[in-house]
Amino acid sequence: MGLFLAGIVLWSLVILSVVLLVVGIWKKSWQLLAWSGAAMLLPSLLIFMGDDGIWFKLAILPPILVFTGAYYIKHKMKHTF
Repeated sequence: MGLFLAGIVLWSLVILSVVLLVVGIWKKSWQLLAWSGAAMLLPSLLIFMGDDGIWFKLAILPPILVFTGAYYIKHKMKHTF
C-alpha cells in the first residue's frame, strides 16, 4: 500500500505542476510558475537521484527552467511600470 500511495502522490504532483504551468504561462503569472516548479521539484529530484545515467540526471532541468521563467516574468513585470 505504501508504494501505491507514493505513486499517487508523485503523479498528483506531476499533474498539478503541468496544470499550474499551463495556467501560469497563459496568465503570465510568476507565482503560478513558481508553484509549478515547486510541485515538479520532488518527482524530478527522485528521478535525478535514482540512477547514474545522464538522461536521468537531465530530469532536474524542467523545474530549473520553470523557476527561471518565473524569475524572468517577475523581473520583467517589475521593470514595465
